[in-house]
Amino acid sequence: MQLDFIKEIVSNVVGKNGEQITNILYKKKNVNEFMISKKLNLTINQTRNLLYSLSDKGIVQFIRKKDSKKGGWYTYFWTLNIKRALELLKNQINAKIKKLEDELQKRKNERFYYCPNSGLEYTEEEALEYNFICPETGEVLQLRDNRTQADELDVQISKLKLSFNEVNQELEEIEKKGQIERRRKLRTEQKKKEEERKAKREKLKRLKKREEAKINKKLNKKRRKLKSRKKKKKASKKHKKKKI
Repeated sequence: MQLDFIKEIVSNVVGKNGEQITNILYKKKNVNEFMISKKLNLTINQTRNLLYSLSDKGIVQFIRKKDSKKGGWYTYFWTLNIKRALELLKNQINAKIKKLEDELQKRKNERFYYCPNSGLEYTEEEALEYNFICPETGEVLQLRDNRTQADELDVQISKLKLSFNEVNQELEEIEKKGQIERRRKLRTEQKKKEEERKAKREKLKRLKKREEAKINKKLNKKRRKLKSRKKKKKASKKHKKKKI
């Protein structure tokens, strides 16, 4: 279902090549433009023009890389933006629904006249202007029974609303998957940050222990020196007493 919707919107933008382009890009990432050109059996410039048209609508996006084998020229790699394509299709369907609903209201509230032979149709205002004579054939205009047109419009509107709901459902699924992916990414980032903070705390702890060890070493050295001086001093006093 999703693929059919994408084909529809891509074809609306680029015409007959839309279906093939969708098949090439659907659920793939960074597809080489030369490969696309080969599959479409078009020149690279023709292919780029089609892709640029889609890019202007946000339906595709690209990255580019320098190709040293081609003299440093850039090669483009294309990816289909499924969410944007569906959003665009949804907007187009919605616009069609509103247009048909406006037409339906006119069919219900206004009179229309038509020429039996040519099939040309005129509003009541136009019919009055032409004195109810078809300006093309000279025939007398007939009042149209709007019920048939109204019924046809009702059917079209119902079909479009069904498509609108299906496209909307696809978008909701994409959004749901996106939320799950964002939450997963957030948890991964939080876990990474926590591990970094933990590693930082452990590092600070080790540095603190080293500093404390250095300080204790210096203090112990000073204590030993002081103790040694005291012993020497004491020994010197004893030696002096013996001489006396």
